[in-house]
Amino acid sequence: MEYKKNINNYSLSNCYYLGERNTNRFIYKYMNLEVAVMSLTNGTIRFVEPYTWQDKFEGRFYNASYAQVKGATGNTPPVLACCLTHAPVNEAAWKVYSSGEKGLEARCVQFKINMKAFREAVAKSCKGFCLYEGQVNYELDEYQIQHLHQRYTSGGKDNDIYLQFFQDFDLASYLSLLLIKRQAFRHEQELRYFLVPGEDEMELKGSMVPKDIKVQWKDFLVDVKVDEGCSDVEMAILSNALKLQGIAIVPSREYIYATADAPITIEKN
Repeated sequence: MEYKKNINNYSLSNCYYLGERNTNRFIYKYMNLEVAVMSLTNGTIRFVEPYTWQDKFEGRFYNASYAQVKGATGNTPPVLACCLTHAPVNEAAWKVYSSGEKGLEARCVQFKINMKAFREAVAKSCKGFCLYEGQVNYELDEYQIQHLHQRYTSGGKDNDIYLQFFQDFDLASYLSLLLIKRQAFRHEQELRYFLVPGEDEMELKGSMVPKDIKVQWKDFLVDVKVDEGCSDVEMAILSNALKLQGIAIVPSREYIYATADAPITIEKN
């Protein structure tokens, strides 16, 4: 199996995709209600360095030393990332963004997004960056990930997965490494967008501040759902934020757990 993904061009000069092109029409962004309202009000979407995410495993290949890797010079830049998914129903996401917090942060919102329009909007707005789009790789098990950086196996044989990424190391190798995620998270069906800055910012790795990319949400937002616990007042806050941005979408509640049906009788065979 091939794990390293080649870089391919979209029509926009600063926009690329890794591996096979994702042909989904819609993608989804989950966030808590407070972040959703702020994003709409400010007309932004946030990108951050991967190591800052809650799952610290995400920093494994981002924070690694590539000093011994031939071809690594200039090909392990600082990266800002944003995660979306092509899963329209994701129980885990609804739980993550609607538990353990208070107020608006305790409510989950799902934005349904036109993928092509979103990509174009971000690419046009991120001046000074190149945008890369890639599907997360869940194929490697935890043992393979833990030993991927090692040239040889414990038996002294070639580590074939290592060779895929590091034998001819380039930017595609590096970004492919940043798309690796543990199999326990396969249900997320995550799609990642990376912003890679120019050469002048190569020394900023590990110290880049989050970047809020300016966008017009009305250009690509298709539908909005909230978790079933959202109150009428909270719904009104979100509806008003949408209205103020000229977005004619009425948010609806998502009922993950269907109500119980009346007892059924199995028909005679």
